Amino acid sequence: MPAPPSWLKTMANQVASLMYDVDILAPIGCHFFHNSSRNEWEVTIFASNTEIVGGEWDGVLAPSKFCFNILNLGEIFEEVESIFWQALPVDYDDQLGCHISIEGKYEGERVWVRVLAEAPEEFEAGRRMQAYEFNLKEIW
Repeated sequence: MPAPPSWLKTMANQVASLMYDVDILAPIGCHFFHNSSRNEWEVTIFASNTEIVGGEWDGVLAPSKFCFNILNLGEIFEEVESIFWQALPVDYDDQLGCHISIEGKYEGERVWVRVLAEAPEEFEAGRRMQAYEFNLKEIW
């Protein structure tokens, strides 16, 4: 896989800035892939889970609660081809689940950006919370 271009981090940060926390937002993750057959960058952005340590919820992975400014999403891109909302997973192995996606151009490059409602299972928790101490620790 080619190294990510420098503009990708800027774009991902702009998209992530549209995530407004309801509680304290866990670290934001970003996964990218260059689809050479479509000459398109696929970018997936998500808030990581919080692993609870101790207490009756020990071991639970809690997703971050956030709102997303959909209206301003289109303003980041120079051209927007489509914006979609997927309300539920489409199959048992759908790793993206509920998400918003936008396809368009950013700095002349074709991109397909998805903002997930929850972190994919394959990613470790981005932070831990000590239940009895109410202490949040960022992991990544």
